[in-house]
This record gives sequence, C-alpha cells and structure tokens, in this order.
Amino acid sequence: MIIKSFLNWVQYAPSGSRAQAAGALVRAFLYSELESSEYSEAEAALTFLLDDRDVTVRIALAEAFGAAKIVPSHIISALLVDEDEVALPLLSGATTIPEGELVDLVATGSTQRCVAVASRPEITVGLSAAICEVACEEACVALLANEKAEITPNSMERVVARFGESRDVKDALMSRDDVPLQIRHMMLRRYTEGLGDHPQVLGARNMRAPEQLVADAQDRSTISLAWSASDKELHGLVEHLVVSAQMTSVLLLRSAVTGCFNLLTSSLARLSDYDEDQVFDALATPFGASLRRVLSAAGLPDRTHALFQECIASWQRVENMQIDHWSKSRIVAGDLIALEDELGIEDLGDLQDLLHRLSNEAARESARTRVAEMLSDVA
Repeated sequence: MIIKSFLNWVQYAPSGSRAQAAGALVRAFLYSELESSEYSEAEAALTFLLDDRDVTVRIALAEAFGAAKIVPSHIISALLVDEDEVALPLLSGATTIPEGELVDLVATGSTQRCVAVASRPEITVGLSAAICEVACEEACVALLANEKAEITPNSMERVVARFGESRDVKDALMSRDDVPLQIRHMMLRRYTEGLGDHPQVLGARNMRAPEQLVADAQDRSTISLAWSASDKELHGLVEHLVVSAQMTSVLLLRSAVTGCFNLLTSSLARLSDYDEDQVFDALATPFGASLRRVLSAAGLPDRTHALFQECIASWQRVENMQIDHWSKSRIVAGDLIALEDELGIEDLGDLQDLLHRLSNEAARESARTRVAEMLSDVA
C-alpha cells in the first residue's frame, strides 16, 4: 500500500521532492527488511522512476545505487546508458558492473565515462586491454595512473603506439612500478621522435640534421635505462632492441665508450653464439683473439674491431683512477680520437663523428658532477 501511494504521489510531486523521495526509496529497497511482495513493488517503482522526465530524479537514483555493491542488472543498464551526469555516480561508486557493459562504455561512451571506467578500483586485464585499445587519451592516462589496475605489457605497448608522443601518457606510464624496461624505452623513443620539430633542434646553432640529434637523444636514453637495470630487465631491453632493429654499431660503441658494460656484454651475447660469461672473459683480454671472434659473431664489421679493442683496453687503464666516471669516459674517447689514423676511424663514417660527440658529452657530464660536488661542499 505504501508503494502504491508513493507512485500515486510521485506523478504530481515537484521534481525536487521526487528526487529526494527517489533516493529514500532506493535506501529502503537496499537496506530495509522488506517482505518479498514489498521488495517486488519497490523494485517496480524504482524501475518506473528510470523514465522520470527530470534528470535530477535519475541522478538521485544513480547516487543512491552507487553506494551499493549489488544492484538489479536492468537498473544498472538503464542508468549507464543515461546522460553522463546520471551514469557517472554509478561508475564512480562501489557497484559491481558487468565487465561486458564496461567494455561497451569504453568503446562508445564519452570521455568522462571512459575516464570514470578507467578510474574504477577493480580493473581486470581484459578491461584494461579494451581501454588501451580503443579508449581516448584521457582514459588511458587515468588507467595508467590507477595503481590497482592490472595492465599487461602488451596493453602498455598499445598505449605507447597510440599516444606515445603525449607528455601526460609518458608521465603516467613512467610513474608506475610495473612497467618493463623495454616499454619505458619505447615510450622514451616515441617521446624523442617529437624532438625533431623542437626549435632548439631546428635552430641554426645546430650543425647536424634534426634526425641525427633525435637519434643521439634516443641512444642516450637507452644507455640511461641500461645503467640501473636488473639482469632480467636488461635482457628484456636487449631483446626489444634487437627485434625492433634498434641495436646498431653506433649504440654498441656508445655503450663501450661510456662504460655501460652491462648493456655491451648482454648485447654481444644476444647477437653472437656466445654466452655472457664467455663475452665477459673476452672483454677482459681485449687484444686476444676471443674478442675478435665475439665481435665477428655479433655481426660487427672487421674494420670496427680494433676500435672496440682499443676502447676496452683504454677503460682498463683508467678504471682505477680516482676521478669521476665521466672523466674516465672523456679520457677513453680522447684516447680513441688520438688513434684516429692508426684505427682508420676516418673511414668509419658515423663512428668517427660519434667519438667527438661522446668526448664532448663526457666533458659536460663530468663538469656537472664536479659542480654538484662543489655545491655540496659549500652547503
């Protein structure tokens, strides 16, 4: 009788009163101990209110139902396809929503709805894959910022492929703890690709082509990632570099001159038939025949072998010097430049230019280190 009276009243009540009554009816439906007939009548009344002409009534329903874990499926479906201001309280609440409906929303919904879905506390692998595949950039950023979301490396890779140039995507991705090193490398590479149009790259002060400057930035980012990588992460990065054809002689020489031997060792092992222990032993005796065999097996041209041998030997000479790492790298680059004629470096094209750039880079990094130490002493 109470529900019937409510239905009779609600047809003529003002919208504000109807909205308040709708919220109260939802709470009674969810939390009161109703008899089965009363429960059925209340459900029918709430279903009737889904068609209310005033959006405030439907918002009141969504807000009240949003606090509940379990909601009748037909009510969920109706509220989710309503206007954004009706659907959002339900999407942002605690209600369990079938994954299929969430996937449909991601594929067809507004930016606000997609962001709300991506921000939900429980994001399965399947739902996150759908978001990464078809959702807007804002939703992908929200997903990456959602620490509870389960996101596979393949899904992360898809986001990078779609929105890798976005600073927001980059920041959200880099802030996660579960991002594999190869995905970080992909993100940095996509981001640096956009540097080709930067005014400082295009400016007259640069004597080199923009694509060369971008390639340098990409290789520097690769070295930076490799420095602190675990063995597992490093193997994943090296595999990614090889498969994506980014493992070049220029990158290998940069690894050698900068003293990034974990990347150099892992890369040579991956490219050759030798394991990492064998590569490590070969590097320990740079002028032995074993290193030339490793370099040949790794596909490096014979004309580069002497350059790598001298580089490794130079590092052995400077390793125990009481100077910072970049000062050592600068000495190594200088040693190789001094041997240009003997090593035939002039005929090595990009590698000759690289040595001079690495010497300059090492000098600047060493200066930064020195200045930081001096400022630390002053403080």
